[in-house]
Amino acid sequence: MTALAKSLPSRSAPVPDTPALLDLQGLTTGYGDIEVVQQVDMSFSRGVMTAIIGSNGAGKSTVIKAAAGLLPAWSGKILAKGEDITREAGFRRLKRGIAYVPQGRIVLPEMTVRENLELGGYMLGGDHRRLRSAIERLCALFPILGERMSQLAGNMSGGEQQMLAIARALVTSPDVVILDEPSLGLSPKYVAVVFEKLTELARGGLTIVVVEQKASMVLTVADYGYVMHTGRVAFRGLARELLADDRVKRVFLGEAPEAVAHA
Repeated sequence: MTALAKSLPSRSAPVPDTPALLDLQGLTTGYGDIEVVQQVDMSFSRGVMTAIIGSNGAGKSTVIKAAAGLLPAWSGKILAKGEDITREAGFRRLKRGIAYVPQGRIVLPEMTVRENLELGGYMLGGDHRRLRSAIERLCALFPILGERMSQLAGNMSGGEQQMLAIARALVTSPDVVILDEPSLGLSPKYVAVVFEKLTELARGGLTIVVVEQKASMVLTVADYGYVMHTGRVAFRGLARELLADDRVKRVFLGEAPEAVAHA
């Protein structure tokens, strides 16, 4: 385990035995004619932080893009609170409370912090009171954003931009937030801050799904985990158990180049 992982707050809450807010059943999809993921089953429950790890090219980002409606499902089902949303567009999934934060700290650099947050609230339909309340709540969660309201997003540090990207996804008070590589390109200081905030949000009842290359770190703070290998789920279980599993440590945490039998 890295020194950074050891410094993060460990999650010890049990995974609740409740119906999934978001459920992937036999999901198969890819790009063009190339099948990337096959028959993937994953479930995400309220207040649970779930990590999806695996080597480059394992299909992690492909799975969550399909879950968010950015890629079509070739086969299988995607359910939100038990309702089939497999063919729904991404913006309709956002209305259902499924938000997505892409990798790369995507903000609008020539707009201020406030304008970026207001843009995240476009689904509120002009409810200015609710928008103001949401921004106040997010500034309490990310105090640095409150201090930078009039600053152009492009002039912020990478870590500050990532916090803004996450906050923008939270403006509509979603039930599920899906994040793709939130630590990418951040300094250790901001990686710790981002994951501390995600832990706080999960404790508050938000369902969080995180694709992450820093496997040891994310398994330290997550409740549950899926380990992907060549487009399938190789291992699944409580995050602390995956972190201690010799097979997972040897192959995925230690980056050993050996084959894995699909579980």
